[in-house]
Amino acid sequence: MKVFVAVLVLCAIAHTSFGMTKVCEAKKGKKVVTFSETAETTEFPCKYNAVRRTKCGEWLVTVTPGNDLETDKNKHYVIKTLWVGLENMTNTLKWEGRSTLKIARKYLDNLKMAPFTRKDGFLKTEDIFTYGPRTADNQVSLIEKNGDFKITYNLYDPDGSMHKSSGFRFECFSDTFVPTAYPQQLCGNGTESEVHKFKKSMEWQDNRMATLFFNIFTNDEIAQTESNCLTSQRTMTNKCGTKEKQYMAAKLCWPIVGKPRYQRCISGNMDKPISAFRHCVEYVCSDYKDANSCLALGDELDMCPTLDTITLKVRADCKPDLFST
Repeated sequence: MKVFVAVLVLCAIAHTSFGMTKVCEAKKGKKVVTFSETAETTEFPCKYNAVRRTKCGEWLVTVTPGNDLETDKNKHYVIKTLWVGLENMTNTLKWEGRSTLKIARKYLDNLKMAPFTRKDGFLKTEDIFTYGPRTADNQVSLIEKNGDFKITYNLYDPDGSMHKSSGFRFECFSDTFVPTAYPQQLCGNGTESEVHKFKKSMEWQDNRMATLFFNIFTNDEIAQTESNCLTSQRTMTNKCGTKEKQYMAAKLCWPIVGKPRYQRCISGNMDKPISAFRHCVEYVCSDYKDANSCLALGDELDMCPTLDTITLKVRADCKPDLFST
């Protein structure tokens, strides 16, 4: 009986820890595996905070990937940029840097001295990191000199199967590891079902992706650089009004970039899905009164599958000849 009770206690302890790891990584450019080993889909061509001021050793670490659609067939998302921010918890000194597909490729081809470019901060790169070796595995890495953490950027390989090489991996090796909770960072703090609990706390009954989009595009701490991403962020944050309306915009518009039947149809018609997403957000946040965004969205959705609520509204408000399949 004592052995049985002990096993139950151990199981309970394991359950309360929710299997938390010290690894946050993206795979195939579109799936982020969190610290609690849940998988979150990131099918949108914008930036998001995968890791945000997570404590690892003596550092506060931020990792911000930037997604984009590959340009050949517009069927897959790839991580085009990777921004890294560090703050030393002892002296508050900072280092900020980024890599891109071009920068990393030049490094691997011996055309550049470093795989990441320092962008800001008082700390020098060589005082913090060593670089991983130039190898044929299509990746570059930052390795903290004291062994606290490693950040790997896996490059998009157009000849690879399912774009599986596109991704990143942050791994903390230090005993000092305190991850930030969702929604400040997508990888969360290791608590099981963080996205579901957030959605439940808001009394939202709809899908998970709407919650992810709401939290990403209402976060003005993310420095969106692509113009449509930035406009979507500013519109949802500053012009949409209530959280309920912001969530409605996220719920109705995310399929444009997140569901292949819309994203590929819009791309196939030589329009940009992220532009259609932006116009959709502007349209919903204006209480369906913005005529310019209505017309632009109507042109982008024309000849594509019916988008729940949006297609009917656009057809009734501004584009009666909108054809949907």
